[in-house]
Amino acid sequence: MATMIVLAEFILFSIIVWVAGIWLVHSTDAIDSKYKLGSAFGGLLILGVVTSLPEIAIVITAAIQQHYDIIIGTLLGGIAIQTVVLAIFDYKNGTKHSLSFSAASLTLVLEASFVVLVTAGSLIAIKTPVLIPGTFISLASVGIVVLWLIGLWIVFKARNGLPWKAEAIDASPGRKHHERRAVINHPALRSANMPKIFGVLFVASVATLIAGYGLATTGAEISSIFHINGAIFAATFIALVGALPNISTGLASIKIKDYSLAMSDIFGGNAFMPALFVICDIISGNAVLRNATATDIWFAALGILLTTVYIISLIVRPKHVYARLGIDSIFVVVLYFVGVLLIF
Repeated sequence: MATMIVLAEFILFSIIVWVAGIWLVHSTDAIDSKYKLGSAFGGLLILGVVTSLPEIAIVITAAIQQHYDIIIGTLLGGIAIQTVVLAIFDYKNGTKHSLSFSAASLTLVLEASFVVLVTAGSLIAIKTPVLIPGTFISLASVGIVVLWLIGLWIVFKARNGLPWKAEAIDASPGRKHHERRAVINHPALRSANMPKIFGVLFVASVATLIAGYGLATTGAEISSIFHINGAIFAATFIALVGALPNISTGLASIKIKDYSLAMSDIFGGNAFMPALFVICDIISGNAVLRNATATDIWFAALGILLTTVYIISLIVRPKHVYARLGIDSIFVVVLYFVGVLLIF
């Protein structure tokens, strides 16, 4: 009976994260339409933090409770499963061309490359036990944040133009990044005044934080009850729940043929997650990455592998689809499930 209650609570918190996360994105989109935050570097920081609140809530709760397996599994292992989400977008694309063929953007290659960079930096941090003097904060965790900020700045500059002259034949990437927020606004917020929009943002943020707390707590209980490795459970189920709002908004982008933006949101979120390790160090009073296991390293490497597949496909642009999936997405799905089966 107790097991069923815990499972029901996990499902309930997952639903709350999904619904609240969607409204987080809608409200930040509406605010961005008004203040054009996404067109400024500082705005990208704000939007990135707000739209990643589900993951932030989960790992902060896990840090307070010192569930290091949940933290590392969510932030590093989650990169792999959130990359697989691109295969869902590819399937829902519904055209005769693969998602990577349609998206066709060197900026996407750059964004995905920074996912690889910060993930590789995290793997190096695992074997770099140097702390900031007088603290429990890993110097390597600070280095990851610096890498992410540099990457964000370079991507921001790249969106304004790259010194290339290249033609992606038959590409249809959709609207540019700075055009996105004024288009996907939810009808309920499109004509709403700013106090109402900020109210929606506040309520959605509080709900997300509460649900994130519940997910981290019940997730640890479930992994203990069913004797599932905490890192595996976090890297699969918890990370997937945290990605639900991104899945919903990504599918909305696919529906209006904003293919490049759908991929950009996933890569941007994946690059941001390892930057949260420094916050977890501070809250937990320990250098979190020093507690990484072989399972964590496996999932992080799998995330790098899957992201690299899409980097290659964005360059070579495989055109044809098979069972509504590009060959790159098929390869990613197969690699992911083989990787999970092997670690089990």
